[in-house]
Amino acid sequence: MTSKYSYYQLRIACQQHMVASLYTEPDDPDAFSAGYVEAVTQRHTLLWSVTPWGQPDGWLLRRTEDVLQVFMGDDFEIRLQMLLEMDGVSHTPLLSPSPGPEEDLLRCVLQLAQARGELVSVMTAEDTFTGMISYLDDLRATMEVLDFFGAKDGQRQFPLREMQVVTLGTQEEVMYKRLHAERLKLL
Repeated sequence: MTSKYSYYQLRIACQQHMVASLYTEPDDPDAFSAGYVEAVTQRHTLLWSVTPWGQPDGWLLRRTEDVLQVFMGDDFEIRLQMLLEMDGVSHTPLLSPSPGPEEDLLRCVLQLAQARGELVSVMTAEDTFTGMISYLDDLRATMEVLDFFGAKDGQRQFPLREMQVVTLGTQEEVMYKRLHAERLKLL
């Protein structure tokens, strides 16, 4: 469970629009994500992700309780900010207006992806799946899953409570979108 201090830091990073690094593995200092914290609730945190090389990499939604430590204003975050500014890249919010602290951030992101027909990746305790959300209610989501080569591979239903991480617009989803589109052209 996230500490009150980590939650406070996430809220500060969001309010002050600061690049932050979110650490999620106590034994692995390389297990972190960096970027702009776009929204924070008690249950979920939405991050506009930036690669270690200063390139935007979509959005990452994770359980707030999984964030163990938050760093802001250190040399690494300053360097990322500099790289983004040098490239003229600015953060464009995924959700506008930003959801309130009591809203279900996970459902908001999944609804948006479904409405736009966007690919998402869902990480559970067992595996990671990429595809399009075809159904969503208060308890579960159904995804049209793509296989390794971007071909449709049936449906999979996920209880929302089992979703550990959801990504949207990352390099992985862009790759799957290309594979899927080209596959359709070949058929």
